[in-house]
Parts: sequence; structure tokens; C-alpha cells
Amino acid sequence: MSGWKTLEELYALYYDEIFRYLLQRTRKRELAQDLTQDTFLKAFNGLTSFKGKSSIKTWLYTIAHNTFINWYRRETKYSNYSLEETYSLEQKIYENPEHVIEKKAEQAEMMKAIQFLKEDFQAVLILRQYQELTYEEIAEVLGWKLSKVKTNLHRAKLELRKQLLKQEGDRNEM
Repeated sequence: MSGWKTLEELYALYYDEIFRYLLQRTRKRELAQDLTQDTFLKAFNGLTSFKGKSSIKTWLYTIAHNTFINWYRRETKYSNYSLEETYSLEQKIYENPEHVIEKKAEQAEMMKAIQFLKEDFQAVLILRQYQELTYEEIAEVLGWKLSKVKTNLHRAKLELRKQLLKQEGDRNEM
């Protein structure tokens, strides 16, 4: 129980991180909030089953991932949501406005390219690049062997590169 003593502290410590992960997976703010609440509800109800074999962070990501997968499977139509819903132009610290706009455009292009990848590639890329989990944590969250994480991450990056080049080519044709 390092870093937290009460359920409120655990919630405060990991809410933003779990929410960002689910927002990147769903691309819809309200849905991500609902899934984050479900994740913590499941975690609090199952806290007695936490054996301590992994970190609490990894355990929460596993619950969040499974919550997302369950929602995804139930959803009959998976529609694409606008990128404006995913990325607001809020600034936490001062940055040059031109730099912020450029960075947001790059993020939007990257997320657009990621959504065209297969599900396993999306999951491993988001957990590694955006959530900054270790390979071992990703393996635990997804229930994969470490070699599968490394292989899928490598393949996902190759496919992402192809997708970004395709988007760039489409832009240049216009």
C-alpha cells in the first residue's frame, strides 16, 4: 500500500492516469469518465482480491483495460468521435501559442493514425507511448508474454509509420 492509505487517496492518486488511458481508447470524454468510475468501483469492490503480486498501478490498468474491452465488445457500432472532444486547447503552463497549436495538430494526426491500427496495436501503443508503462507492466495489463509485447509494439510502430506516411501522402495530393 505504498503512497496511499485510504480508498480516497488511491482514487486521487490514479484517477487522472486511468482517465487519460480510457480517453485515448474511447476518444469520448463522458464515456471515458464513466469507464473510469466503473474501473474504480470494480477495484474498490475487489480490493480484497488484490494479492500484491503486481503494483497497484498495474492492477488498476488491468481493470481499466478489461473494462474498456468489455464495453467495446458490447458496443454494436463503434463510431469515430471528433478529435476536438479528445484534446482540448487548455494549457496547464505557458507555452508559445503557435507551438501549442502545432503540437495539438501533431497529436491529432497521431491519434487519427492510431485509430486505423488493429486493436492489439492500439492497446500496446497507447499503454507504452502515452501512459508510459514498462514492457512488464504492459504484459501484465494485457495478459501477454513479454516477447509478445515487444513484438506487437515493434509491429505497431511500423504500421503507425506506414499510416502516417499515407496520411501525409493524402494531404500532399490535395
